[in-house]
Amino acid sequence: MLEQYFSDNQSKLLHYITQRIKAGRDDLPPIQELSAELEMSVPTLREQIEALKMLGLLDARPRHGLHIREIDISTGLRQTSIIAAAIDMKYFYQFSDLRDRIEQAWFITAVERLEQADIEQLEQYVINANAKLHGNPIRIPHREHKELHLSIYKKLDNLYVVGILNTYWTLYEAVGLNLYTDLNYQDKVWEYHNSIVEAIKGKDYQKGLLLLNEHIKLLYKR
Repeated sequence: MLEQYFSDNQSKLLHYITQRIKAGRDDLPPIQELSAELEMSVPTLREQIEALKMLGLLDARPRHGLHIREIDISTGLRQTSIIAAAIDMKYFYQFSDLRDRIEQAWFITAVERLEQADIEQLEQYVINANAKLHGNPIRIPHREHKELHLSIYKKLDNLYVVGILNTYWTLYEAVGLNLYTDLNYQDKVWEYHNSIVEAIKGKDYQKGLLLLNEHIKLLYKR
């Protein structure tokens, strides 16, 4: 049924790829062999392959040929979101609002799945961030900020939630929000992060959600 949304040539290749994935395979045969099997001309097949590479579905590895990549919806979403934000920053805030609502909606489900090692990693992000903020020279702990948020949701088995959250951080960097903030703002952010992690550690998930909601408002105040 889904094949009806693609052109004939796209349908052949996409159907072949989906069957390959279901069979537990991530490789594709050489283009000449694939061309004969799908009854498609080599130029047409190359064109379709390039399109799927741009969407992040296929990957060409030197000396290893074509491989099917793990599905990541953020690949195409990143490109269109960056273009939209370049046209008007309101689109960044629209996407940011979407991300905020997703984090809020999935927070408790996500943290219930975290294991002790995951929580210890969250604590380490807080420690590393504070070391950067109060070191000499002072450094913005953007990587820790990004990884802490993403790590909270990493155990979710939801392609779309994870894809949107990953896209948000790419867009956050694209608009330059990772480059500069004042120290007072960063201290406040990491006070919230520390409190959220402590709530998760203590299994007080409702408190953690309340703190997350308050933390989210900081971006808009900024």
